[in-house]
Amino acid sequence: MVTRARIALGPEFAELADDTEESLLGSSFHQDAIVDTYVSLKLHRQERDLPWFIGNQTKLVIPREGGASYHPSPDLLIHPTLGSEGRTSLSVARYGPPTLIIEVVSPATALGNDLNADGKIGAYAASGVAEYLAFDLFGDYIPEQVRAWRLGPTGMYVPWEADSAGRWASSLGIAFAPQGATLRVYDEAGDLIPSYQHLRDLAKARERQLLDAARQQVEQERQIAELQEALRRLRGEG
Repeated sequence: MVTRARIALGPEFAELADDTEESLLGSSFHQDAIVDTYVSLKLHRQERDLPWFIGNQTKLVIPREGGASYHPSPDLLIHPTLGSEGRTSLSVARYGPPTLIIEVVSPATALGNDLNADGKIGAYAASGVAEYLAFDLFGDYIPEQVRAWRLGPTGMYVPWEADSAGRWASSLGIAFAPQGATLRVYDEAGDLIPSYQHLRDLAKARERQLLDAARQQVEQERQIAELQEALRRLRGEG
């Protein structure tokens, strides 16, 4: 049995409020961006048969010293060993912290204290979350669209910079880069992993191909019927 180190947030996080349904509900663009990246991560997990748990606004349960647990619900998270079984919450004290948390920036995130040392980002660092990435769909609050941090030697977050390809390479063997209003995911070979939007476009294109093929078949059958009728007439059969 794997034992976990005790994780509890200190008094500086005593007033940090839990996420609520209202704070999580973003625009349709916000939700679409989450789904796009979520689908890419799930496809990669399935293709590589990885033991990851990939959370989509899954509630974290983080102990606080002398008080009720803190319950944030990050947009996306990856825990490297919990597997694909569905769950509505994840106890950091029991299972250890996720390796990666991704937040799709909303006005509430950007204008609140989430990215301050005593906000969410500080709580995630204190909980041992190794990597934290914030993605801004339209660059309204983060002009470069992505800002990211990693745990440094002191247990505090330090900037996590993009590599020479303009991607944020995770210790999980994947990398991220903005593409329009989508945070795209790349595998260890640098190949782009399909997103939900990409798969939907492929499905629509295939549907159009099948429809065109069906129409062509109907037209061919009509032409054959006309030729057969013309032959019968020539033979005096009609």
